[in-house]
Amino acid sequence: MKTSSPSKRFKTAVRFEKEGNAEKAINEYLHILNVDPNFRNAYINLGSLYSRMNRLNEAMKCYKAALSLGHDYITYFNVGCIYYKIGKYTNALNNLEKSAEMNNNFAVSILVAGLCHSRLNNLQEAENNFLEVLKFWPENRVALTALSIIYYNKNSFNKSLMMLNKLLQLDADNIKIRELKSDILLKIGRIDESISEVKVIKRKSASYKYYDEYIQSIPVETLTDKYGTIENKIKSLNGTIHTDSNNLISLSLCYLLKGDTDVAIDYLFKFKKKPIN
Repeated sequence: MKTSSPSKRFKTAVRFEKEGNAEKAINEYLHILNVDPNFRNAYINLGSLYSRMNRLNEAMKCYKAALSLGHDYITYFNVGCIYYKIGKYTNALNNLEKSAEMNNNFAVSILVAGLCHSRLNNLQEAENNFLEVLKFWPENRVALTALSIIYYNKNSFNKSLMMLNKLLQLDADNIKIRELKSDILLKIGRIDESISEVKVIKRKSASYKYYDEYIQSIPVETLTDKYGTIENKIKSLNGTIHTDSNNLISLSLCYLLKGDTDVAIDYLFKFKKKPIN
């Protein structure tokens, strides 16, 4: 009985992959390579299939076999990604750089190279990689996020803010990004803008605990006595904040209990603005 040619079996293997039958596809690819060990595309497809199944050692063997038969930027990229996944960042960089050399418009290789440099604490190289990615891919969230953190850690707060604002244009509901933005605004003295960010966070995230956790650390004796209403306490405290700024915290608590959390936040930040004696 005449057996199918490797090229026909390759088409069958691809069909099995599309149908989601991984094991049958693997068997077909292995049969092809047994018949024709130089069938390069079978190595590439089998490597990709193994990688998606997280069988990384087998994937690596397939990709390296493919590279022994010819070079292409995608296969170098795939090898680099496997090395990245297993924590061998220098080996990953060697392959990612070869990928980028073969196709300097393939921004994904440059992006993963930036991640490798970050892992190796080569932050200047990482920064260069991520900036290069943004030339090709201005809205890449990984590069924007990585740069915002790199600049934050270098105290380059204005640069960090620029990246964060671009991220918020892409995803206005990203609470983590807004938290970092609020923190930077506070650090550089733009307190009113920081307050605004905190209020946005409060509205967008029911699970946002920053303010509540802060409040829980403050003594609440002024609110637990049996004398007077919250409104009376607010009126009384407003008359003393010029002589005792600590009463700003008490006012903040009063407004929190009253349910006016925006005003509570305002008083909290007014307290933060006060110089330490």
